[in-house]
Amino acid sequence: MSLLQSLSSAATFSRAGERVAPSAVVPAPAVTARKVDAAAENDSYWSITTSLGMGSLSLSSAADATGRAAALTDVAALGIETTTGIVMDIRERLIEARSPGADRNALNTEIGALKEQLAAAAASSTYDGQNWLHLDAGQRPKVQSVIASVSRSGPGELSVNVADFDTGRSVVTSSENAADGVLTRAHAGLTRSGGGYAYFLLDTNAAVPPSSPAREVSLAGNTSSTELDGMIAAVDSMLTGLYEAGASLGVMRKGIAGDDGFLDSIPEMTESAVGERIETGMTGDEALRAALQVRDQLQATGLNIANGDMRALSDLFR
Repeated sequence: MSLLQSLSSAATFSRAGERVAPSAVVPAPAVTARKVDAAAENDSYWSITTSLGMGSLSLSSAADATGRAAALTDVAALGIETTTGIVMDIRERLIEARSPGADRNALNTEIGALKEQLAAAAASSTYDGQNWLHLDAGQRPKVQSVIASVSRSGPGELSVNVADFDTGRSVVTSSENAADGVLTRAHAGLTRSGGGYAYFLLDTNAAVPPSSPAREVSLAGNTSSTELDGMIAAVDSMLTGLYEAGASLGVMRKGIAGDDGFLDSIPEMTESAVGERIETGMTGDEALRAALQVRDQLQATGLNIANGDMRALSDLFR
């Protein structure tokens, strides 16, 4: 670099420094992004974030309520599924009993054990104090209301949608009125051969017993083929009732599941929105200040380089 070029560069950086003096162009320190806790600090942002925060809390409560409804329905559906499997096992034992030489007394022992499992499965299908499969003494089927979904009907307004479920469609055992339970009520009809039958599967010693002349499904050494056909037909009718109960619970659960995941995601989106509302408008000055500071640093660096070259040249010509 020649002496004239170095002097020209020094003059150029010097003029640039004169035109943009750091003390003149750098604005006062901008307000850093922070949480707005009171309306006095920033009434606009406080109003927006408070409204969003309240909405988030409401949606969180709604998600808890729909989660409870989903869990209650899931427990009932699992109970029906378990019960259906056990009843099918009983049906298999009855069909096996028709085979020549079958030990019907042994098979009846197995059926007795399966009946105990049925009673336990129904009684244990409880969630949050509610059981949609078993009724204790003094209880009757009723309509249960659960929160199925939540929607917005307007700014700041939440609409809670309630779904009703008639437990009469899912009760399998009853200790009050045997007719209320799929497995405790009498199932009567005609077999394919034209013989009449009337059987129930579980005896819960209900206050109101199964209608007469219904008998409990059980095997003995002298059980006739006609009786076996009647028992199998009765069990088939029970399975149909269980399938219908499972379908009703499935429809109920599907309606709740449709909103479950959506409600869980809304509070996260609201949190992000609140953060953006707090920071919006407060970062512009910071960006400008940072840009100006970088420019000043570049100018200072350039001047230092030019001055260094000047000193080197001066030393050379001494």
